[in-house]
Amino acid sequence: MLIVVLKSLWGGKYILQYIKNRCLRIFPALWFAFILAMALLLLFKVISFTSFLNLDLWAWFFGQITIFQYYTPNLLRNFGVGTPNGSLWTIPVELEFYILLPVFFLFLKHISIKVKFIALFLFSAMFNFLWTSACESGESILDKLIEVSIFPYLYAFLFGGLMFLNWSKIKWFIEGKICYWFLIYGLYCYFADALPGYHLDDWTTLLANLLLGILTISAAFSKISLGKVLHGNDISYGIYIYHMLVINVFVQMKFVGNISYLLMALIITVCIAIISWVFIEKKALSLKYKL
Repeated sequence: MLIVVLKSLWGGKYILQYIKNRCLRIFPALWFAFILAMALLLLFKVISFTSFLNLDLWAWFFGQITIFQYYTPNLLRNFGVGTPNGSLWTIPVELEFYILLPVFFLFLKHISIKVKFIALFLFSAMFNFLWTSACESGESILDKLIEVSIFPYLYAFLFGGLMFLNWSKIKWFIEGKICYWFLIYGLYCYFADALPGYHLDDWTTLLANLLLGILTISAAFSKISLGKVLHGNDISYGIYIYHMLVINVFVQMKFVGNISYLLMALIITVCIAIISWVFIEKKALSLKYKL
């Protein structure tokens, strides 16, 4: 998605068109996910119609349809793993990047975009290192707000941006090389005893994150990429925003502890993502040049 966004902004002439494109991509399916979450909460009697008198629930409504998806009131903690659609906490992070990206392009024009990306990459990585070392419990309000902000993760977005800006020079050792990168990534994680993570405990975690990013991009540009199999039908966003709803239903019904449940959850998630793409996302994207 990052490369698509950069192409949109890099090749576009109008910032309003960029904003409209991002809103059409993010919000229609996000609002449908909210409707599904509401239906499930009512179906499993986590809330009732009298719950609508609770201001905390209305605060959650507002957060789900705007940019505060990380907020979950206590009255919803009894559903699934404790939050109706927990994966949406990354939506504010993504939206913050979409807001910051045009700032990089429009301001400080006298500085090369690559220099800006590298400087901000180093700043974000260092910020994450310092935040991780200083954050002991992670329970303070400040720690929680930092965790759902763009700053600890900006380096990952900018790493993808640097790859986009230098794609003509580096694509020869990434395109169609997924097997090599999978091997490199696996060997590195094994011998460095490192795994990717949100918190950068040391440089090995940072490198694991970057290698995972290269592996993902290599997979996207492989000869058997999912995009080619799906013939341009993009269900990645749908899988991202619907999978926790499905998992929470399985947890609520105590369908856990068996690999067959995992496969069932995956199949159901993909089916919902396909429906969302065909009837919501694709139609919303068709409005890009009509509105």
